[in-house]
Amino acid sequence: MALAAAACGIAAESSVPPAKSPGDLAFDAARAAINTAKPEAAKVLDAGFNLFFNFPDHAGTSGLLPAMGGITQRLPEAERAGYTKAFNERLAAELAKPTLPDAAREGILGAQASIELNAQTRAEKPDVAALRTKLDALAARFPKARQLAGLELGYAKLLAKADPVAGQEFLRKLAASDQPETAQQAAGELRVAEMRTKPMEMRFTAADGREVDLARLRGKVVLIDFWATWCGPCIAELPNLTRVYETYHERGFEVVGVSFENSGIIDEAALKNPRNAGKTVDTPEQAAEKKAKARDKMLAFTKEKAMPWPQHFDGLYWNNEYGRRFNIRGIPAMFLLDKEGRLVDTNARGDKLEPLVKKLLGL
Repeated sequence: MALAAAACGIAAESSVPPAKSPGDLAFDAARAAINTAKPEAAKVLDAGFNLFFNFPDHAGTSGLLPAMGGITQRLPEAERAGYTKAFNERLAAELAKPTLPDAAREGILGAQASIELNAQTRAEKPDVAALRTKLDALAARFPKARQLAGLELGYAKLLAKADPVAGQEFLRKLAASDQPETAQQAAGELRVAEMRTKPMEMRFTAADGREVDLARLRGKVVLIDFWATWCGPCIAELPNLTRVYETYHERGFEVVGVSFENSGIIDEAALKNPRNAGKTVDTPEQAAEKKAKARDKMLAFTKEKAMPWPQHFDGLYWNNEYGRRFNIRGIPAMFLLDKEGRLVDTNARGDKLEPLVKKLLGL
C-alpha cells in the first residue's frame, strides 16, 4: 500500500508542469507585448529590451529586435516617431558601451541591417547606400555573422532593381561564395536579375497538355504566377488577378501559372521529416498515383476559380523546377514581363498589378 501510494504521489507530481524560468517569463511578456493587435509602445520597449539584454542566451531573442522595429505601423500615429526615436537611441547607447557582449553587439548590428532592408524593400525608391552602410557595419565587426548572407542577398536584389549591371556583378561575387547555401541562392537571384536585361526563357508542357513557350509570347505582356492551392495569400489574390486578366487579355495580357502543389511523395529526403516517421519510400507506381491526384486537384481548382491560363505542374512542392531556378522563397511570387520578355517586377500583385499592366500595354 505504501509503495502504491508513493507511486501515485510521484505520478501526481509529474503531471504538474514545471515552473517557468525567468527567461521564459520574459519571453512570454515580450511576445504578448509585440503580438497584440494594438501594441503599446512603452510595453514593447520595456518587455523587448528586458528579454534581449537580461536574457541574451534565450532562444526567443532570435529575430526579436527586427520584430520590435516592425511594429511601428501598428502603433497609433501619434506614438510612431517617439517609439522609433526611443528604440534607435537605446540600441545606439548599447553599441557605445565597450563592455557590450559580442553576441548582443552582433544581434543589434544585424537587426539594424534587417530593419533597414525591410524599409528599403518597401520604399518606392530604395536607398541602397543606406542599407550598404548598415551591412558594412555588421561585416566589419562580424564577418561571419550568421545573418549576413541573407542580408547580402537582400541587398543584391535591391541593387539589381536599381542598377541591373551593378546588381548582377554583386550577385556573381556571392554566387562564387564558399558557403553552399549562399552560392545557390545567389545563383538563383542572378538568373532573376539577368531577366531584367535579357528575355526570360521558359518552355514546358502544361498540366492540361498545352505547350507553353515564352518566346512565342513576345509582343504580349506576361505574368508568371508562382502559386499553390494551399497558399492562402495566393488564393486571396485570385479575384484581382482574374479581373485584370479578363479586362486586358484581349489587349495582349497573358498569364502563365507555376503551381507549387505538394503531391506528398515520400522519398529519402522526405523520410527525414518527423511527420513521416515509420513510413517507407513510395514505389514508382505510388509516386505516379500521388502526382496524378495532385494534378487533377489543381486543375479542378483552376476550373472552379475561372483560371483559364496554362499551369506548370511537377508536384514537387518547394522543389518545383522553376522555383529552384529562380530562387522562389515564398509565394505568391508574380513576375511581370514586358513585351520583349524582360522582367519588370517580381511582386506584381494587389494595387500594383493593373497600373503596371496598363503601362506595359501602352494603354
